[in-house]
Amino acid sequence: MRHDMDLYEPSFEAIRSGAKTIEMRLNDEKRQKIRVDDLVFFHSRANEYDVLRCKVKSLRKYADFYELYPYYDKKVIGYSENEKADPADMYAYYRKEDIERYGALAIEVELLDDIYLCDGHMHLEYGPLNKEYALQFIEEGIRKGLDEVDILDHTHRFKEFKECYDHLRIYEKQDEWLNKPTKFCSSLAEYYDLIKEIRQLDLPIRVKFGLEVCYTSNTEELLKEILKDVKLDFLTGAIHSIDSILYDMSFSRELLWDIRDPDEIYKRYYEEVLALVRSGLFDRLAHPDQIKLLNIYPAYDLSETYEKIAEALKQKDMYGENNSGIRYRYGHHDLGTGEELLKAFGRHGVGIICASDAHKPEDVGTLIYENTLRNKEVI
Repeated sequence: MRHDMDLYEPSFEAIRSGAKTIEMRLNDEKRQKIRVDDLVFFHSRANEYDVLRCKVKSLRKYADFYELYPYYDKKVIGYSENEKADPADMYAYYRKEDIERYGALAIEVELLDDIYLCDGHMHLEYGPLNKEYALQFIEEGIRKGLDEVDILDHTHRFKEFKECYDHLRIYEKQDEWLNKPTKFCSSLAEYYDLIKEIRQLDLPIRVKFGLEVCYTSNTEELLKEILKDVKLDFLTGAIHSIDSILYDMSFSRELLWDIRDPDEIYKRYYEEVLALVRSGLFDRLAHPDQIKLLNIYPAYDLSETYEKIAEALKQKDMYGENNSGIRYRYGHHDLGTGEELLKAFGRHGVGIICASDAHKPEDVGTLIYENTLRNKEVI
């Protein structure tokens, strides 16, 4: 069985270093489900995708933390050499009455690795919004050895967001695209029903649900009004259009790339990216440099732009994606987000999530392992 727990940075790093081998918890209903040989995934509170995979070696129950502390050297329970080990410290985490009710639990763990394979971006867009279809994506993630899959359909699937796309209808080809059967065909209520069904299942993989929101600065106020009542695990913001022209469609060359200067396109794209981040509406930034998909580049250096984006993401405590869709969906030579932008994320301490951008089950997990290793090089 799998268990996920959050850890503050000092304890997290103490387990990573091997100094801390005992995790102390309240022995409540959640912890009573833990068994020897189960897996525990410790998520850093600083970055939930920085994860330590551990195996439970032993479990020992105590009446309270005052009974637990004398049994262990202070280092193995997370204290440094110059710190005093005081059971009263646990009152910062648990109420006295809860400790008296449940008692304390010492979980002895063995660190296995710190590779957490999460595919943080996939869509049910081309199929029904039901449990059977969603499970095809989840089961593919399990088959490929992933630890987490995150499902986030585009907002252009949901009726509630229809007005946000009206500005694109000024072009006939974009109006035709928005009139396809997959557009505005579902409601958020249907999505919530699906999520409820999936969460009732006992799955060996972490599953989270969100939305990929098509952001433009001219629809920001409208999005704020719609999103204020949305209750999901996360919201991912994405830029898909520049001045009401979609840049990543089959018709985008004739509407945009063959008409406007690449420098102008890139400047407008990254102005919108910064507006998205600064809006404060989102938890994640989708495919931050996907504007490169046609291998058309500006004449100017993007280094300063990348630094601004990374700095803004850090200020808003947002994650950036390392999205492999650029490789297998668009045939770009990069494995995902470009090296220079990834390094800017690393310099500013921005959390990075790997993402396949899968639109069909078989694409789940594509290049996730490779990009997870790339992330570790820059963090």
